Amino acid sequence: MRDGKKILFDQFWGGGGWKNYYHLNISEEEFNLAKEKGYMFDYPDAITHQEYLERLKKNVEVIDVKDVADSFLYSLSTRKLEYRSVLGSYWYAIAMPQHEYKGDGVCPVCRWFAWEKSPDNKEIIQGLNTYSFERYKWGGIRYNAHSYALFDLEQFLKLEKHDHTEEDEKILHDILACVYELSPKNKAGALRDLISKKKIFKTNKQEISTILDALGVCGILSSKEFPCYYDDFYHDRDCEELTNDFLYPTNRWRASDGINTECYERVFGKPFVL
Repeated sequence: MRDGKKILFDQFWGGGGWKNYYHLNISEEEFNLAKEKGYMFDYPDAITHQEYLERLKKNVEVIDVKDVADSFLYSLSTRKLEYRSVLGSYWYAIAMPQHEYKGDGVCPVCRWFAWEKSPDNKEIIQGLNTYSFERYKWGGIRYNAHSYALFDLEQFLKLEKHDHTEEDEKILHDILACVYELSPKNKAGALRDLISKKKIFKTNKQEISTILDALGVCGILSSKEFPCYYDDFYHDRDCEELTNDFLYPTNRWRASDGINTECYERVFGKPFVL
């Protein structure tokens, strides 16, 4: 019997990178097996903006912030990337303000939009399956996307809990210590390259990028000028910076901003010590 995760990867990824996933690259039997194992999914039902906020809040309320920190740290030495993703999603979700939107388009506050009521074949295949692939492949990449955050939190609650180790803490410490080896004007790309060069742990540049994005979303790589969502949830400020492809606020971070120690303590429950 084929592995559900392998089937998921065969749908989206090949030797040359992304496959054309506008059609099934796997058999219906394989798709059903991957769904049974929890790696692939049917297209989600359309829900209203209010239903989305209620589900998001419900998930946040039953997740312990310590479990979020443990999960992220645990992923560093084990490279079990499905445990890594929740750091960004949780701190985005918990920051979500209560608000109303009754339109049919995109909510100006959270950028919510409804799933299609009559999706075409491409949308059916992508649906939640693209999210699932990215979650297992890189530890997620859409931490500030409303639908990914909800999906990620719901999947996180299905995972077995794990405590982190001293090795995990050292890995994170060594990652953040790289900040203080950079020139003041250096950006997140330079930080990623230095972390990669130092070979602190088993990883690759794409995975490091997603780690830095998550550290930004939770506030550790943020600044007073460009705060994290928890400190100031305002999506209109979340514009792209043409010189890099990181998420906000990592895309606005500079080495001169250093580490946001208040956010570090809020996220990991202890002071940051260099």
